[in-house]
Amino acid sequence: MLKRLLIILVAATFTHTGFLTVAAQSIDGGAMMVWVVREYGSWDNPLHSEFSINGKLVNVFTADTFESIEGQLKNEWNTITIKTTPQEPANKANGLIFRIGPMRKDGQKMVMEPVLWEFRNDTDWKFDQKTGTYSHPLGPGVKEVTLSYSLYFAGMQQENGELKAGDFILRGKPTYGSWNSPVTATVFINGTPFNSFTLQDRTIVITSLLKPGKNEIKLISSRVKNSIKDNDIGFEVLGPAEWNVQQNKYLLAPLVQFKSMQGWRMDPKTGVLINPAKPDSETIERVIPFILKESAR
Repeated sequence: MLKRLLIILVAATFTHTGFLTVAAQSIDGGAMMVWVVREYGSWDNPLHSEFSINGKLVNVFTADTFESIEGQLKNEWNTITIKTTPQEPANKANGLIFRIGPMRKDGQKMVMEPVLWEFRNDTDWKFDQKTGTYSHPLGPGVKEVTLSYSLYFAGMQQENGELKAGDFILRGKPTYGSWNSPVTATVFINGTPFNSFTLQDRTIVITSLLKPGKNEIKLISSRVKNSIKDNDIGFEVLGPAEWNVQQNKYLLAPLVQFKSMQGWRMDPKTGVLINPAKPDSETIERVIPFILKESAR
């Protein structure tokens, strides 16, 4: 169980290394937080966003900050929405990067480890430097866009496994890490769910869930409402881990590879994703079987 985090800030500045420098604080443990930073930290940000979890507004974010969301995520499916409104006229284009995960004290810094989910509020928006205004491909008069993410939260116990010799891992990685994917991806291995994947590159040790013989991966890809720009989330199952003395690291062979956009098509009229087999569906579910030989365990 994550303990409640009590933070008293006198002054704080964000760095480009994923850390937050804190001048004074009192800390009692780790807690789930939403951590917000500007893409360009020295510029004002004209894209303001209301950030909500399961219909409850967390806050309206405009610049660098972080806020506790402990207890707001359910151990099941959750809906995160980011409603963005440009403040015009603007001098320069900028945006916000949202990260969710447990934060802890590391010396005089706060660090989020691991980063579970990441979102950006400037994907698809286009800035006109001459007029200082924003436009969106959803339409010429669109001045407010809400992104809606369907995400499974399975807890943090699976996220911190230490890789050892003989282990197998699941790795999820976006094709492009600097803009949103129009889908989220949730993986089940032999019936056990993992935290959904978004933009964050994550690696999870899955050895205890595998068995000799036939194993089954279930992938549920969910489209993100109003997200248009192309991106994908690719997955690999790799192993067993073997230590390489010369390279001073574990090496793992690929066993299974799959991607999240399989089955989705872009509607040429609206620009959003559709499932041709079920046009009204918000998700596509696939099953990927694979065989693990006895000698691999």
